[in-house]
Amino acid sequence: MSKLIITAALTGAEVTKEQQPNLPITPEEIKNAAVEAFEAGAAIVHVHARKKDGSPTQDGRVYKQIQSLIEEACPVIFQPSTGGAVWHSAEERLQPISLKPE
Repeated sequence: MSKLIITAALTGAEVTKEQQPNLPITPEEIKNAAVEAFEAGAAIVHVHARKKDGSPTQDGRVYKQIQSLIEEACPVIFQPSTGGAVWHSAEERLQPISLKPE
């Protein structure tokens, strides 16, 4: 079989719990989804961070919390979004770069 790299996109940029009740929003929920994806064969997890109210955020502190939880739980590659939501500025979208993901 050829080599294959699977990336799991865990959250979506602007999807809500109302649209998808199983959507992971909190850092802990996102970490759990990352572990499930890794155990199912994903090598990379792509993440959009959320505020406590579920709305999108590019806050580097939230991404750092998610990254730390995932790295403690499993060896999957963490890929934070630089896309954010449509209203985020370029400066906001680039905040996760400071985490120096792989």
